Amino acid sequence: MSGILWLASFPKSGNTWLRVFIENLFRNSAEPVSINELGVVRFGDMMGPLYEQLSGKPLQTMSDAELHALREPLQRSWAQQPQTTIVKTHNAIGIHEGRPLIHLELTAGAAYVVRNVFDVTVSYADHYRLTLDDAVEAMTSGLQTTRTSPAAVFQILGTWTDHYRSWHGVDNFTPLTLKYEDMVKSPMKSFGAFMRYLGVPKNPARLKRAIKNSSFSVVSGQENQSGFRERVHQSQKFFRSGGVGGYRALLSDDHVKRLTERHYDLLLELGYVSKSGTPRV
Repeated sequence: MSGILWLASFPKSGNTWLRVFIENLFRNSAEPVSINELGVVRFGDMMGPLYEQLSGKPLQTMSDAELHALREPLQRSWAQQPQTTIVKTHNAIGIHEGRPLIHLELTAGAAYVVRNVFDVTVSYADHYRLTLDDAVEAMTSGLQTTRTSPAAVFQILGTWTDHYRSWHGVDNFTPLTLKYEDMVKSPMKSFGAFMRYLGVPKNPARLKRAIKNSSFSVVSGQENQSGFRERVHQSQKFFRSGGVGGYRALLSDDHVKRLTERHYDLLLELGYVSKSGTPRV
């Protein structure tokens, strides 16, 4: 089967962890694969060099409008490969300046990783070097985007809720949804579901080995020893915590209240809060 299989998520939700798991699953080696040698999921739709190769121009010489126009031919090149191409994205599904961000006609499927907005906010603050107040403000505001940088093309996120809804509101298109919290607490069940979605034959020993080789302790240890080439700031850790509920020690009651009020419907739907708005994670 050809076409694109998207690994989609709002930033800081576990997308990279899923990529590390895929690498270990496909290589099926006794020892963990280096986090700096991820070759199965080689592409992300934000990767600047891909746009440079396609256009023949340096990234910094192109406008965002020019870059956005290149999404379709880039995605078409992936979709035309003999085998399904797995691609990472943080883009929402939608139209930006008259053009789709994600071309569904070139899409074979998608796995969507969702993580509770409270932990996402804390990780988001660390990743983008924001104060917690500023991160909460960002997560409770309207349209969120990432800017084009020397290495990456801009992305359109929307809000945490809108991002999820965009991927789950398309007719005749149903992504496999993976909750980060389930990946942590019930990895055999969650990663096993993803393994089946990929069409990989059932093999509990292989699955267990891939989970072990991509565990937080393993990838964090690798980063401590050798760094991680994908982290934005070399002075910070990419694999920072990896747990569930760490926000409780960092966010104030007001922070949690604001996030809950802004995203209540989806938080309730996904079981992250009770009907009264009390967090359940």
